[in-house]
Amino acid sequence: MTTVSVKILLFATLRSKYKTRELTVACNGTLLSMIESAAKLLGPEFIDDVYDRKKGKARNDMIIMVNGRNIKDLEGEITLKDNDVVAIFPPLAGG
Repeated sequence: MTTVSVKILLFATLRSKYKTRELTVACNGTLLSMIESAAKLLGPEFIDDVYDRKKGKARNDMIIMVNGRNIKDLEGEITLKDNDVVAIFPPLAGG
């Protein structure tokens, strides 16, 4: 499988927790591979923060956008390409 370079942007509590706004990772083009590559830099808990291992997909309470499009609106398997930008927004709370 081909290796691609993906920029990840973190927002809100994820940005605070991992003390970074963005990072660039190399992955094989799948969402899980991208998340696992990020976890190598940020720590293993990052996987469970954004990914539901039991369901094999991103957590429902996360908003993940690839090049400005919510992955929930994309059909089929998400395939990342070289230089894609993935923004990850945790659930927002407040009152």
